[in-house]
Amino acid sequence: MFRTFTRITTPVVAGVVAFGVFPFRKSQFDTHESKSNQQILDTIKQLPLYNSLVQDPTFTLQDPRKQFPKQHHQNMVTAGILYGKDLFEVDPVVFSNGKGDLFAFNYLGEKLTSEDGQIHNGVTSTMLDEGLCMAGFPLLPSKKGVTAKLSINFQNQAPPNSIVLLKAHVTEQKGRKAVVEGSIVTVDQKPVTIATATCIVVEPKWFKYLSWLSFI
Repeated sequence: MFRTFTRITTPVVAGVVAFGVFPFRKSQFDTHESKSNQQILDTIKQLPLYNSLVQDPTFTLQDPRKQFPKQHHQNMVTAGILYGKDLFEVDPVVFSNGKGDLFAFNYLGEKLTSEDGQIHNGVTSTMLDEGLCMAGFPLLPSKKGVTAKLSINFQNQAPPNSIVLLKAHVTEQKGRKAVVEGSIVTVDQKPVTIATATCIVVEPKWFKYLSWLSFI
């Protein structure tokens, strides 16, 4: 039986303003690139789907960190809080067509496990949250937003020291709201589905005022 997790988030204005007014020190990000594991990146680049996406003119390779202001990077999980040796050793390798379709390769280190030795469901939830948002945000008016609701069906747990693929697709978009569906699967010859999810992303009305002040 599938385990289902639903999260509903409410944006907090004060938190967003704080990130803009009190940015983190530049030194906190200087060593990010030096921590990246080139061997893992080379392995990802050898995957058939990676090469297929590289050759597909409708998709472009994107840097997920560049989609957010630098002062927000530390608050990202896959490329910030849990970035490092035996954690997320490389940034998500993301391909997007800018129209709601997205693929992201993630490496899962051995320190991202729960007591059973498999990747913690909280890590899976975070990858789905960030990945589905990256697919949905570009279709919002300001190309920025927040997670309004995230529903996840956990089907399996990913093994540590493995590469997984996140797939996302926007199924509905109207005004300041987008609905995104996605999944995480292994990249084995016989892929195993780790989890599926539906995410509702919205652009709060007050975002336009923060945009004017360059806070987001």
